[in-house]
Amino acid sequence: MEGSHRRQRRETDQDRVPPGQEGPEEHLVKGDRRWGWLRRFAVVVGALLVAAGLLLIADVNGSSIRVLGNQKFAVPPKTSGCSGVAALASGAFRVPITVSSVGSEVEASVNVCVAGQGPFPFVIDTGASSSAIDLSLAQRLHLPKLGSPLRYAGIGCTGITQLEELTTWSMAGLALAGQPIAAQTIPGWGGEGEPVGLLGADVLSRFGALRFDFAAQTMTVPGIQAPAPNGPSLVTGPLASPIPSDLVSGPPSSISGLRVAESLNYAVATTFVHFRGADQDEVFELDTGASRSVVGASVTRTLGLTKTTSLGEMQTSCSRITVPLVQSGPWSVNNGQLAPLMLRSTDLGQLRPTGINGLLGLDELSRFEYAIIDFKGATLALGPRRQ
Repeated sequence: MEGSHRRQRRETDQDRVPPGQEGPEEHLVKGDRRWGWLRRFAVVVGALLVAAGLLLIADVNGSSIRVLGNQKFAVPPKTSGCSGVAALASGAFRVPITVSSVGSEVEASVNVCVAGQGPFPFVIDTGASSSAIDLSLAQRLHLPKLGSPLRYAGIGCTGITQLEELTTWSMAGLALAGQPIAAQTIPGWGGEGEPVGLLGADVLSRFGALRFDFAAQTMTVPGIQAPAPNGPSLVTGPLASPIPSDLVSGPPSSISGLRVAESLNYAVATTFVHFRGADQDEVFELDTGASRSVVGASVTRTLGLTKTTSLGEMQTSCSRITVPLVQSGPWSVNNGQLAPLMLRSTDLGQLRPTGINGLLGLDELSRFEYAIIDFKGATLALGPRRQ
């Protein structure tokens, strides 16, 4: 997905899936007044991935405008093979990951093996409700197809995705449960040094919780995956249940509640973000796959966020667009201060009806020593700010 694999949030499928071919669950979860509706997050939903790097300088309306184009992030070394996970005495597992920074943007990826073949670099992406694999790789692996192809809508374009079956696969040697995965062609995927898939929240949430240690470049999970949920659920946190002790080392600098919607083929985690001077909080999706955090254009207009002289080039699932960059100013999550950043500002398209108005990306989360995403307890814990 990168190298120019920065991905736009892939939009939901608009076609009705025939009975018996429901790969992407269709679900409606009604929230309270502040949350609105969480709607159809299909297999092709992902998070906005954006890349940094000065591409060109142009003169627009007499002003000097920098256009920040796509860059290539580092991926895990092939020499690691289909191994690397460390089993801890507590029963937890520590997974080696690659945390790559380009300018102010950050991406995390991990080696994935399929039926003993690989390793293949996958982006670690809690903002993708369902996981995906490059179509050409799926064809090489001869993955079984599930049902008919599905059409999805992106920004200014449409594409086709095919659900396929993964039965035996692993993450740095840690076995993953078999499940459907979306196979599709996305510009910038599949080349040398580029990711060939993403591990979405459908996979990651079944570990119950994740801890990212950014300097150490590890992701720790409390145990093996739990079975997939039998049906839709919605949990609002933080719950009284503690974060798994295997993931805790000292008091976090902030703890925030999440709203976690899950079902058989998807998971979505959101939280409230507050901008200084705003009358209300905004719902942001927790999105480790977004290398730069994103704010909806409507929020930018309402709050009058300061525009910069930079534009950001964004690779979507089926197109390439250029969007403004704006200053976040002081902002916070549950009164925990976030670092002021330049944000992508764009129309979030079909996410708008869900009430989601932005993506809290890895550029922000990685500014803390660690981040714990507790899906089961609906909690986000951030460690001390990195020096």
